[in-house]
Amino acid sequence: MPLSGSHRLGAWLAFAAAAWCGNPVTPRAAELLVLGDANDSQPLALESVATDFGSFAEVSAAVTAERQRITALETRLKELEQKAAPEPLPAPDKAKAGKDGGSEGKTDGKKEDKKPAEPYEIGTDTAYKSKWANSFQAESANKDFRVKIGGRTQVDAVAFSAAPGPNQPPTQGGLDPELADTVALRRARLRIEGRMYEFYDWACEYDFVNQLNINNEVFPTERDSGPVTAVTDLWLQIREVPILGTVRVGNQKDPFGYEHLTSSRWLNFMERSFSQDAFEGPFNNGFLPGIQVMNSNEEGDIGWQIGEFKNTSNPFGFSNSSGGSMTVGRLVWLPIYEDEGRKLLHTAISGRTMEPRRQYTSFDRTTGLPNSDPIDAVRFRSRGSLRNGPPGPLNSIYADSGLLQGTWQNMLGLELVGNNGPWSFQSEYFGSWLYNTRTTSAGPLVTNGYQPAPGTNVGTVFYQGGYAEVLYFLTGESRTYSKMEYRFDRPVPHNNFYAVRGGGSGRRLNLSEGAWQVGMRYNYLCLSDGQVNGGVLNGMTLGLNWLLNPNARVYFNYDFTYRDFQSTPFNKVNGVVVPSPSYDGSGWIHGLGTRLAFDF
Repeated sequence: MPLSGSHRLGAWLAFAAAAWCGNPVTPRAAELLVLGDANDSQPLALESVATDFGSFAEVSAAVTAERQRITALETRLKELEQKAAPEPLPAPDKAKAGKDGGSEGKTDGKKEDKKPAEPYEIGTDTAYKSKWANSFQAESANKDFRVKIGGRTQVDAVAFSAAPGPNQPPTQGGLDPELADTVALRRARLRIEGRMYEFYDWACEYDFVNQLNINNEVFPTERDSGPVTAVTDLWLQIREVPILGTVRVGNQKDPFGYEHLTSSRWLNFMERSFSQDAFEGPFNNGFLPGIQVMNSNEEGDIGWQIGEFKNTSNPFGFSNSSGGSMTVGRLVWLPIYEDEGRKLLHTAISGRTMEPRRQYTSFDRTTGLPNSDPIDAVRFRSRGSLRNGPPGPLNSIYADSGLLQGTWQNMLGLELVGNNGPWSFQSEYFGSWLYNTRTTSAGPLVTNGYQPAPGTNVGTVFYQGGYAEVLYFLTGESRTYSKMEYRFDRPVPHNNFYAVRGGGSGRRLNLSEGAWQVGMRYNYLCLSDGQVNGGVLNGMTLGLNWLLNPNARVYFNYDFTYRDFQSTPFNKVNGVVVPSPSYDGSGWIHGLGTRLAFDF
């Protein structure tokens, strides 16, 4: 029955007084939990939750426990909300980002560069930050501008022994010049290269170790040779040109031959094969002025290079005569390319079609100036697998065709290269066809061994050469490979060489071996065809390479070559060209060489 307001108040006071005095009172729940007043028309009655409590103390304890439980639940809820909330995204870091938020196309076969999340104007950020990456380098934050300053130095020491045939005087079929044990600077180059405005690359390199036969002596000596500075790479290229890919203009290597395109900084042996001298890069360090286009498919397993060059015969990118155009092309296929080139199979075919160089055949003995008209002519010759002089006329020539006049020349090159972990294999074959060939007076009358007599028509002359080599890293490294120009790149040791004493009483020696590589190469060249006898060379080179670090190495080479050459010089008797007695210049040539090479 509902209580009036005064009745409810009295009941609560009696309940409270009894609880205060310690006398429990158990009122009826219905009397305590009826909500309403005497004037309410419909009082609300709720089911009591206090029937289980015998006193206010029990109620207070229950309320306190409930508050603690709620507090614990609220704390746990906040922790879960913090874990579930996503972390805020960092603000774009323009100093670390690239140029447009994507990935820059691969420009050197290495990791792709990052780009910024927001667009910007190319070339607006020209601030540089420097670093060391196998050379001194500096670049802008967005990589629009880069510069790399470096060079290379190679110091050689060689010693020779030879059979009587090669040791004869040059006029009797011997080597020209004669063999000599020497210490010489093989290369000393300074290089600056870089990038500007994102898509333009450039390179300027100069070789300070070159010799010229200033006095045009038939058998040059040190007195006749003068040091000069020659250009090597001197070009500008534009990348990502639609359809064409990369377009390079200037003095550069033409795309003919695998070892030709491989930098001298990481050659397998001290010298390239005989074919480099005879076919790939004779008399000009392998660099020619011209324009070249390089491109590949999207996967990079097929690449092609094609260019038009000036066929010059000096190391200065200079030509002062008409003619001498040369078209060169190279097609590469990588049927196997795995683990960034640590396992690969490389095949390629390259070709040249060209007008022979314009050559002078007669010079004034006093002034050194030409005193006859130039002719279209080619000279095939090769020095040895070890050099006994700086680049120039002081190196002994093992095989020589003399100067042959011709109307046109075609050349073919085949490449087969493999890489499988520490093992690598490399081989090439070259063939050359010189059409409407005619012997000249530059050779038979002044040097040795060029048959037949001057002015003889000998038709098409075919010369050929090649090599095959296999190498193995004893310390487990693998050759690196560049898809930019499809050739081997810088090898990197697992550990750099060092030998230092540790601390403590024992002073133990701490040693790291660097990288060690062994190799063997068979080398072949034939400059004899029909009546024109320039000699045949068969050589074997054994090599041991010690890589101290990525920038320095020591070569140890032992080379033995058999020279097959019979000489029939010509003389003038009463104005008539007549053959003189023949000489046999055949025999073995042995050489031992070592090189300290470093680049920076």
